[in-house]
Formats: sequence, structure tokens, C-alpha cells
Amino acid sequence: MENIKKLYKLLVSKLPKSANTKIIKSSLDRGGSGVFTKRRKRSDKVIIPYDSFINNWFYDYEELEKTYLSGFRVLCTPYEYFSNIDKLRNIPILVRYKSYDELDMYQSLIDWDNVKTNRLEYSKEEVMFVIDIKNLDKFGKKGKSKYVGPTSIGQHEMDYASDEEILNVQMSLLFQMIKCYDFNDIMSKYPNYEKYIDYAEKFMKSTLYLNNPKLQEYSINYGCTVCPVMVNFPNKELSKISFLDVVNGTIKGDVGREDFNRTTTKVNLHHVNRLMSGQFNHNHKNVFLGTAMGNTVDSALFTNGLSVCDLIEIKNL
Repeated sequence: MENIKKLYKLLVSKLPKSANTKIIKSSLDRGGSGVFTKRRKRSDKVIIPYDSFINNWFYDYEELEKTYLSGFRVLCTPYEYFSNIDKLRNIPILVRYKSYDELDMYQSLIDWDNVKTNRLEYSKEEVMFVIDIKNLDKFGKKGKSKYVGPTSIGQHEMDYASDEEILNVQMSLLFQMIKCYDFNDIMSKYPNYEKYIDYAEKFMKSTLYLNNPKLQEYSINYGCTVCPVMVNFPNKELSKISFLDVVNGTIKGDVGREDFNRTTTKVNLHHVNRLMSGQFNHNHKNVFLGTAMGNTVDSALFTNGLSVCDLIEIKNL
């Protein structure tokens, strides 16, 4: 494995810029809003919702310490925190106020004028208090949107992965790119082309490949890398992932992003298994290249309690 890792680190830096960015950005969380304002490393401090802390972790502080090596904080509403202070004693806590009603109810308990805004100044034992109110009605009587407290605090637990597992994900993504049907056409003129082919051959002998049937299915069984959602539809051609789409880095007709950018492409990361709180979801057996269309379809169906299979009529032959 060490030889493959060294070869990966050499080759990923030689990829076209947008392809390199696609792989490197897989180490970052998915962003969000409020306390999740900026992208963080998936191996950074983890935020665990109070419900998950109870239902998935059963208040087990020691297990969390062993799991999240860079630390964690339990995210509570003011009600959850102040109603369970005894149970949460000595647990790293983040209390998030999301409405002016919550502020009115618990205002007197916190000196908001002296809340520290640098997350690095907080010890593990100190409770973080954050006002994170979003009021889209600018004429609302309760007041405008408001944020007080530290930013860039951490990422959601379901986006967590260790540094070692992040590297495994990135090595698998490079393999998937090499197995794109048009990779050879684009990269054969590059000086390190033969080394990419060598990497793919060595990767297929590693446990990252041999112990991952899904990776074999979506990168080899169909003759090339395919989108794990779109491959379920009858027209398999629509599921093929184009390396050129990654290299070009833009979606035709994407409003506001007509010029080259390193964020939006026709190819997005796809989690084959659902992201679930309290589980390690971002791993090499779960993360695959998928078309933007595939991710859109998948998200829309999940919102309505459906799956891709519900769209496909199965006929007896």
C-alpha cells in the first residue's frame, strides 16, 4: 500500500487543475450555514446533534473521544441544554440560539457582549454560545438576521472521516477518474500517462479495490466509470462519467457560472449509502463519482421517500 500511496501523491498533483481540485476537495465537509459557515476538513472537530448524542452515542463520552480524534461538541438548542445541564456536565457543548423567542426566554443567562468570537480560545470544558438567527423578513418585528459567537466551529458528524480514510477516498477517486471512458484520449499526451495506467493496475491488487464490490461494479463491470444512480436507468450511455467534464469544470447553461470555475462540474461526489448521523459515512466504500443529474434525481426522490428503483418498471421476461 505504501508504494501505491507514494504513486498517488505524485500523480494527483500532475492532473489537470480542475480534476486535482475535485479530488482534493473531497477532504472538505459540505459546508452549510450559520455555525457551519466555512468549509472544514472532514477530520476536524465534529458537531453532534443532541438527538444523535442520546440515540446513537448514549451519552458515551469515552467512545466519542476514541472516535473523533480531533474533538467534538454536542449541538443543543437552549431548551435541550438548560433542561439537561446535569447530564451534559463535562461534555463539550455548543448551544445555538435560532430565534428571538429563544433569546427572550434565556437572555439573562448569558453575557452576549463578552462572548468570545475565536473558537480557538475555548477550552473543551467551556460551553460555546452562538446566536444564529435567520430572519428573511426584513420588516419582521422581532429583528433582522443576527450572528454572535465563534465561526468555523466544525463539521457535522456524518461528514466525518479520519485522515487515513480521507486518503483512501481520494485514492479511490483517482482510480475512478482513470477508468473514465475518455481518460486515455485526454491524458495520453501527458508525460506521466503510463504511470496513471500503472497506478490503476496496482490499485486493483490492493484491498481498497478487492474489498469494495461497489467500486468494482461502478468502475469496471460496465466497462468504464458510471454514475451509481443513472446506471439504474435503461439507457446505460447516460450513466457514463466523462473525464472531460471534470477537466472542463463547467455545466452548460449553469446560470452565473458560464466561465471556468473549480466548484461546479457535471461530475459530483455521490454517497451510495445514505449519510446517517452517528456513522462514518465518508469512506472509500461509500464515495463515488456521479453525474450532477444523478445526484439531483437521487436527492429529489429521497425527499419524497422514494428511490431510483421506484422510477423503473420491472418487466418479467
